[in-house]
Amino acid sequence: MDDLKYLIWSNEHNAWWRSKEAGYTYQIEFAGVYSREETINICATARDGIRKDRTPTEIPVLLNDIEELYQKEKIT
Repeated sequence: MDDLKYLIWSNEHNAWWRSKEAGYTYQIEFAGVYSREETINICATARDGIRKDRTPTEIPVLLNDIEELYQKEKIT
């Protein structure tokens, strides 16, 4: 069983998907957390779907990866 959690980045809206597919947010703390299966289904079928000849409109992002990136954020 895959218990990894994902966020979804929308290239179309330049924002994160909110939970329950209810809109978008620019703030990561308000982003929805999805299962791998939900994320793949959403990203494969959103807008024009996934095509090799185009930039995907929706991108799956592992929650663990984005959390690690934010931990490395430079404090200025």
